[in-house]
Amino acid sequence: MPKTPKQLTDLAVRKAKPKDAAYTLASGSGLFLRVQPTGIKQWMVRFQTPEGERGSRVIGIYPDMGIADAHKATDELRRRVRMGNTPNGMYDQRRAERFSKTEEDAEADRLAEDARKHSFTVQSDAWLEDRKLGWASATYSKSTFIVRKRLQPLLGSADMRTLASKDVVPVLVDLAISTPSIAIKARQCLNGIIDYCIVRGIRSDDQLLRLQRALPRHRGSHIPAITKIQGVGRLIRTILEYEGRVVRGGLLLAAYTACRPGVVASARWTEMDIERAEWCIPADKMKTRIEHVVSLPRQAVEMLTEMRQYGGGEYVFPGVGKRGNPHLHRDALSKALRDMGFQGQHATHGFRAMLRTVARERLKIDIDVLEAQLAHAKADEVQAAYDRARFEDERRVVMQGWADFLHEQADSAMVLQMKRA
Repeated sequence: MPKTPKQLTDLAVRKAKPKDAAYTLASGSGLFLRVQPTGIKQWMVRFQTPEGERGSRVIGIYPDMGIADAHKATDELRRRVRMGNTPNGMYDQRRAERFSKTEEDAEADRLAEDARKHSFTVQSDAWLEDRKLGWASATYSKSTFIVRKRLQPLLGSADMRTLASKDVVPVLVDLAISTPSIAIKARQCLNGIIDYCIVRGIRSDDQLLRLQRALPRHRGSHIPAITKIQGVGRLIRTILEYEGRVVRGGLLLAAYTACRPGVVASARWTEMDIERAEWCIPADKMKTRIEHVVSLPRQAVEMLTEMRQYGGGEYVFPGVGKRGNPHLHRDALSKALRDMGFQGQHATHGFRAMLRTVARERLKIDIDVLEAQLAHAKADEVQAAYDRARFEDERRVVMQGWADFLHEQADSAMVLQMKRA
């Protein structure tokens, strides 16, 4: 994945000198500074419409328009594009201003601006910004993708003051047909956006959407996971024999620790303490927004030591494939499991259910210790405030026992395979 350009500084803009031909400097979010041979510095925005058409607009001249104002104007222009409206640049506005407006035109403009302020696109963007600080980065990224790529193209211009269930249900149903998991998350986002609008007086307290039964029922809606001991050995044995070193390491770390796939895939070496056999996951990566210390069993330490020799970059599992990601993508782990023949049987996230179920039933591990290892949020606010037990010593023993158990099952599966051969 290409690196996201950093926002230009005022010093960098002032130092940009004219050349024989015009050139651009990226400032992120599709905003560029175009320096003309004459020395004029224009703010230009590049965009892509929901239909896939690409375009650009000049939105201002530096220094009349500063960097902060240019980024605000960029966000507004790109929001108009997502809503399906015609993006207007500086020159478009100047042309429009040449024609005097009648009172009817002015009233129409006022109503249009009022509708824009209360549109789904504007209010859903505001909701995302409001929730950003309280979410893990992965949660924010996923919600942003769903809102801006799946909901805004279809609901963008809808008025949040009058949006009704009948307007939303067809969108959710279409999503459920193609991607049921995305539809469920989209419903959560919609309910969150509605709550946001109610709290801010855009909707009245009784204007809730009735979406609980909006989605068609799907059998087996839970994330697939092997939770019977008979399947554990074959799964671990297959992973151990997988050729891709990076993906194999990621899957094993997920199996040993039961951490979420996105956290595993983006693990940094700075989070690992090999000598203490601990992995300290920062709060901003955790769903609970609380730092989580994971005990690493001996097998995980051996795998990490091997990975350290394989690559010395920032991430434990460097990116593979053609995406250009700086680290392994969580989808690569899921794809590997599918390629191994476990599609519909076990997903990367399923290692959490495996630990929760198999370790409880077979190894008789205390449920509180398992919940601490899974970093599940406490049941209520009072419990969260007063019960802060992490069971770190107990988890150290338990997770070593869990890793030993997984390898014992893998060895048994290999012996059984040899006998059948």
